Parts: sequence; C-alpha cells; structure tokens
Amino acid sequence: MRKLLLLLVLALLVGALAVWVLQFGSGYVLLSFAELTIEMSAWTGLIIYLAATVLLFWLLLTWRWIVSAGGFRSWWRNRRSARNQNQTAEGLLLFAGDDWQEAAKLLSQSADKSSMPVVNLLFAARAAADNEQFDQARQILQRLKVSYPKSRFVADKALAETHLLQERPEEALKILQAVYAENPRDKGLLRLLADAHYLSENWTAAQKMLGDLKRFQAVNDQDLANLEQDVYCNLLDSSGLNSRGTISEKRVQLEDIWYLIPRKHQREPQIIACYAASLGRVKLTDKQQVLLTKSLNRQWHPQLVTQFGELESESPEKQLMVAEKWLVQHGEDADLLLALGRICQRLKFWGKAKDYFTTAVKLRPSVQGSIYLASVLEKIGDSNASAEAYKQGLLAALEQEPLND
Repeated sequence: MRKLLLLLVLALLVGALAVWVLQFGSGYVLLSFAELTIEMSAWTGLIIYLAATVLLFWLLLTWRWIVSAGGFRSWWRNRRSARNQNQTAEGLLLFAGDDWQEAAKLLSQSADKSSMPVVNLLFAARAAADNEQFDQARQILQRLKVSYPKSRFVADKALAETHLLQERPEEALKILQAVYAENPRDKGLLRLLADAHYLSENWTAAQKMLGDLKRFQAVNDQDLANLEQDVYCNLLDSSGLNSRGTISEKRVQLEDIWYLIPRKHQREPQIIACYAASLGRVKLTDKQQVLLTKSLNRQWHPQLVTQFGELESESPEKQLMVAEKWLVQHGEDADLLLALGRICQRLKFWGKAKDYFTTAVKLRPSVQGSIYLASVLEKIGDSNASAEAYKQGLLAALEQEPLND
C-alpha cells in the first residue's frame, strides 16, 4: 500500500512539473504505433496522462481489495455468515412457536455454518425431543459431542433430559452419574438428578439430593418446598410396603424415616397426614390419634380432621370426646361434623350420627356426606329418608361431574 501511494505521488509530481513547464511555452504530443499516428496538444496529453494515472491506481487498489483477506472474500464470508445467522434466528423462532419439526430441521442443517453451532444443535435436539423424535434427538446430540468435544458435558445433560422426557430415568441416571463427579455443583445437573430419582421413585436417593439443591440454589424456594414435601410424603408412604418385613421392622423403619425429616417439616399438615396414614398401616393407632389430636390443637387442617374421623381408635369414646370439644371453635365446619358422624357411626350412636351427618350435608352438600347419612337412616329403619339421601348424593355427584352433551 505504501509503494502504491509513493508511485501515485511521484506520478502527480511529474504531472505538476509538466504543467509548470507548459506555462513557458506550448507544444504537442505525437504517438505512433505501426501505421497509427495520434497527435494532440501537450495540454490534452497531460490531462489524459493524469486521468490514466488516477484510473490505473484506482484499478490497482480495487484489485488489491478483491484479492486480500479483508476484501471481497471477507465481504462474501460476512454475507454468508449473515445468511446462516438468519437461518439460526428463524429456527429459534420456529422453536419458540412450537413448530418442532421445522425447527429441528432448520437448526440442524445450519449448525455447521452458524457462528453458534452448539446452540443450533442443542435447540435442534430439544425440538426433536419435544416432537417425540427421540432417536433423531440422540443422533443430533451425538453429532454435537463428536464435532465439538468441549461441549460434551452440555450434550450429556441434554441427552439425559431426552431420556427423562421418554420416562426412562434409569438411562438418564447412567449418564448423569457418570458426569456428576466432575461437575457436582452444576445446577442443571442437580435438577436433572433430582428429576431422575423422582421418576424412578427412589425416594431415599431423592431425599439425599435435597441438601445439594438447597445449598447450591438449584431451584427456587417454592419449588424446593414442594419437592421436599413430595419426597418426605413418598418416603413415609413407602415405609411398611415391604411385605417381607415383620410389623416391628416396619415400625422401626417408619420411625427412622420420621426422624430423618427436618423438624420444621414435621409440623406441616400434609407431611403429618402422610405420617399419620403410615402409623395406621403399621397398626399404631394410639400414636396416630395422639399425633392428629396434637396437630389439630396446634393447627386446624381439613385433611387432618378427615383422618381423625376415619381413625379406628381403640378407645372411640375418648376419640368422640376430643372431637366434640372442637365444636366450640369449629361448630360449622363440615369436615368436623362428618368426622363426628363417622365416630358415632362406629359407636352405633345412630341418633347422634344422623344429626351430625344431616348438619354437615346442609352446610356443604357432598356425595360422601349423603352416603353416610343414607347409611345411618337405613340403620334406624327410615327407608324413605335413606332413599332421599341417596338421591341427594347422586345429584351432588352430577353437579361435581356434569354429563357431556
């Protein structure tokens, strides 16, 4: 470039010198080639010389730009890159619009020429998986791992997620556990591990994941609270399901699980309800009654009230006395009235059972309440009233689940 500029300056200086010389006298220029002769004034020749010089240097600069890395080739490369980026953007828009098939096709085809090939392939694989083309998704992710080895971890996570979408948690766990040692703090990996354990119903493993999910803030507080509740309830529900163990072994297992649960969660009504149900399954009804009584005295909850009414206590009279004390503060609670009716029904206090069920159904019509009332009315020989109660129960059921036209 410097040489060209120097030559241009020299050429212009020559032209300027010629102009200066011509000021002292006129002359002419004669060009002869074979039999062709061209004669022109010196001024005309000078103008042609200057114009030809400028044109020549412009052509040289243009050619240099075309053949250089920053010239035509760069322009063409940028143009092609812009076209590929447009294809990537179009593919992502198709993905956002749930057009999975076209998104997977476009993103996969434009990946090699994209400035973000890893993004292309990841979204192409997810689009294929969302379109339930799981084999295609796995092929795209395998291509990602082979073509871009540094993205292997991301590809493995996406592959595990594909298995989870297929409800194949065992396959997902094989992949996730293989990469966990190198990435124990990765939030996405922790979430996927928790999902895999949840889908495989391995509640013990899922419970062990809760600490890491909280420590590394892998999920928000509300989602973590919901997951903790689900895991602890399922742990409690799964206790005692092993028919090969003795009743004593099942009781020990249940207590171990209960004390594994943090104290703050032991006060949550849903978890208390799960624990109470498990106590009933291992025949610890006295402990179940004490638990429900203390819990309801501390915090009123309809699910616990219902469980208290369903509890087949060894001392139903005491159970009835406890429940009737709650009428002072919860006299118009339909759940409590149904629970009282159930207890009286087991005690064969038909009159009191009828009164409690009747009041409960008036406060809140329900299928179950009407069935309980009809059963008691049948016991005391009032067939017409019993039939009417069954009818009301049927109407309540139809209101809850309207018939399709």
